[in-house]
Amino acid sequence: VLVPLLRNVPGEGKNKAPLPRSVPLAVVLMIGLPLAATAFYGSTSNFPWNDPGMVGTGSHAQDGGSMDEVVAKLEERLRANPGDLEGWQMLGRSYLVSNRFEHAVSAYEKASALTGGKNPEIELDLAEALVLVDKPDSLDKAKGIIDAALAADGNNPKALWYSGLMAMRAGDNETAKVRFTKLLESDPPQQIRDILVAQLEKLGAPVPAAAGASPPAGMAGMGAGMGGGSGTAPAPSGRTIRIAVSLDPALASKLRPGTPVFVSAREAGIPGPPIAAVRITSDELPTTVVLSDANSMIEGRTLSSVDEVQVVARVAFGGTPVTTSGDLTGQASHRKGAPADLNVVIDKVAP
Repeated sequence: VLVPLLRNVPGEGKNKAPLPRSVPLAVVLMIGLPLAATAFYGSTSNFPWNDPGMVGTGSHAQDGGSMDEVVAKLEERLRANPGDLEGWQMLGRSYLVSNRFEHAVSAYEKASALTGGKNPEIELDLAEALVLVDKPDSLDKAKGIIDAALAADGNNPKALWYSGLMAMRAGDNETAKVRFTKLLESDPPQQIRDILVAQLEKLGAPVPAAAGASPPAGMAGMGAGMGGGSGTAPAPSGRTIRIAVSLDPALASKLRPGTPVFVSAREAGIPGPPIAAVRITSDELPTTVVLSDANSMIEGRTLSSVDEVQVVARVAFGGTPVTTSGDLTGQASHRKGAPADLNVVIDKVAP
């Protein structure tokens, strides 16, 4: 901007004097533009100027702190500003990752109250937390939210999934079949399709021939974990983690033969479906499981796409991907670039 203002511009036509330099305007712009830009950025930026330590807590814990520290900072932030909707959502997600499901319910209820219960995404997050609490009163409330979501949008995938899951738990296999079939008809990604096909086969529901095709490499384990199916393990590719899974001898008496064991990896601090997962059985413990980019569960999301993953091994007595009370679990973290070998000891009982 300053260059054309400060240079001499020849006059047009014969005997025309050159145009004078616009020095005063150049000085005004040179001083005014930076000041205006600073004022504009300060008024529109969402950077936490008063608490730089909060940077990055919207996605996952950074190198500066553990998940407990992230939660503590969020709690402090919300005590100072209880009307922070995004903060309550972030706290709810953090509680879910930490398996503090009742705390997650409380956080999402605060977020729901701020929106008057009119934000469908927040309401379904609340329903998810209520399902994970797995108590009669919480399940009744979750069912009400999910039914309302389906009444508003009969194709809502999250509502269809949890409605089917709750129906299956309640022994209402017919409703579960309807929900999973509807979700299958929405043309989900192939990996999700394989999970639904395996579940429908377990429930004895007819599955279209095209939908029942053999699962792709990397999804065979997860499909089997949902109630059936098997496949050949894919050749590892990209980021690879070799996970030595073992059981704490103190929990050996709780193990039952043939129980599904899920080994999964998700982005640290982010709840929801895992990035990669395989399924084995308790008969195979101890063993070494390999997770790599070839085990991707969601198109476009691989182990290589995130810096830190939380690897969880879980003995699933309920036989489903959702943790239930009494499941045996163990976990460890793995950062990109770290040695590929990782030990995970199953040493805790889910509350």
